[in-house]
Amino acid sequence: MKPEAPYLLKPEEIMNGLKTKIVGSEIIYHEKITSTMDVARELIQTDFKNGTTIFAEEQTNGRGRSNHIWFCPKYKGLLLTILVKHTMKPDNLCLLIGTIAVAITEMVRESFQLQAEIKWPNDLLIGGKKWGGVLVTMEKNHKKQPIFLIGIGININTTETELLQKMRILPTSIAIEKKEYVNRISFARTLLQYIDKWYLILRDEHFKYITEKWKEYCVTVGKDLIITDNGKEYSGKVIGISYNGGLMLKLQNGSTKIFRGEHATIKN
Repeated sequence: MKPEAPYLLKPEEIMNGLKTKIVGSEIIYHEKITSTMDVARELIQTDFKNGTTIFAEEQTNGRGRSNHIWFCPKYKGLLLTILVKHTMKPDNLCLLIGTIAVAITEMVRESFQLQAEIKWPNDLLIGGKKWGGVLVTMEKNHKKQPIFLIGIGININTTETELLQKMRILPTSIAIEKKEYVNRISFARTLLQYIDKWYLILRDEHFKYITEKWKEYCVTVGKDLIITDNGKEYSGKVIGISYNGGLMLKLQNGSTKIFRGEHATIKN
């Protein structure tokens, strides 16, 4: 596999030919930081451009959902956080996670012809193996305005020997699945364009369109699962995704309960 080290994620190269309305309005680049989320939390107190995107080559304290460690070797993946100003209701936070997951999944399907899928709410899979994830948090700036931080981690050119094997889901990368080296700059540019497209769909409140596409890509739908929510366990069959991104579980007593991604976890 072609070595990647000389090919840095230079902002000017990512922005060259970038066609977006919001996402990637400004690109900030770091070689090594604690996490792009940490930098984003500092940035929200400034007069940043809506859609500002932070890339890092290496994170020393990268975290995913439920504080799980996210590890990616330097120069081998994409580690980024996008800042968006949005008046979305807090109840729709999970829908934003799904929107981004749909955008990334669609991009990999169309650009690489790989059967990418989503494990609700935020895991990105190919053949049951995880190659990426999405984390969304809501923060408030000094004016008490809500700012959404969209954190994304993707294994692109990571080799099998570089991947951590002690993850809750077996890992993989785009290069492993495609069996070829992937240009990260081109990937990053295309990724931002797909995210921008789907974010605009969300902004225009086409929630049903998003959840239908999410359901199409979601491997969780149709499965019998045990879900933990606020310390309680529920078992049943997943029958769909609600308009605000919640997982719809048909319980054994015949009733349907909706779980929000911020609180619920699927018991493996």
